[in-house]
Order: sequence, then structure tokens, then C-alpha cells
Amino acid sequence: MAAGILVVNTIGRSGLAVEANMVEPTETDGDAAPNDGKTFLYVVNGSAAPITVTVDTPTTIDGQALADLTVTIAATGDEDGLDKQFIGPFTAVSNQADGTIQILCSAVADVLIGAFRIANP
Repeated sequence: MAAGILVVNTIGRSGLAVEANMVEPTETDGDAAPNDGKTFLYVVNGSAAPITVTVDTPTTIDGQALADLTVTIAATGDEDGLDKQFIGPFTAVSNQADGTIQILCSAVADVLIGAFRIANP
């Protein structure tokens, strides 16, 4: 199975129904989203256990691989609100050769993910 492709939704002055523009992550192969340096993710964990969101970092500097970005999203109902998190924006360091970022969620059941960007003023 190939990675899912997330549509990057633009948030403008008139607003955007964020959660209406989210999807269940793709199991096994993860998801990809075009990245222009303004792309960020919104992840909602509706499951009973924490999940980990990993954004692949394919870049090396002086032969040293940069670490992937990993973010833990708390289980649903977290009293601090950590079951819903924004991640990003992402610089070109996170871009694959095709200009996308690659995202993998450790679980997909009861999880929603969306890719967003802020419109230019």
C-alpha cells in the first residue's frame, strides 16, 4: 500500500472548519503532504492510548543523519488538552526529494490528521 496524500488546506481570514478537513491516517505506509515551509499538521487522538506521530527527516549534514521529529499525542480526554496538537511548520529539512513531508502515526484507529497552512496576508 502506498502512502496516503494529505491535501493541504489553507486557513484564510474567513476561517476554516479545521476538523471537517481531517482524515484517518493511512495505516502502515503513513501519509505525505506537500510542504512549502508553511505547512503544519493538526492531530486529534480519540483513542484510549497515547500515539506517536513521526515526521521523517531525510536530511544529512556532513554525513550525519538528522533525527526524525517524533511527537507524542496523549490519549483522548487528556486534562491538559494534549490529545489535540498542532505540529510544525516544517522547513525544507523535513522535505523528501518530491517536496513532501512523510508522516507516520503509530496507531490510526480513532485518530484524525490534517495538513494546513496559513494564507498569505
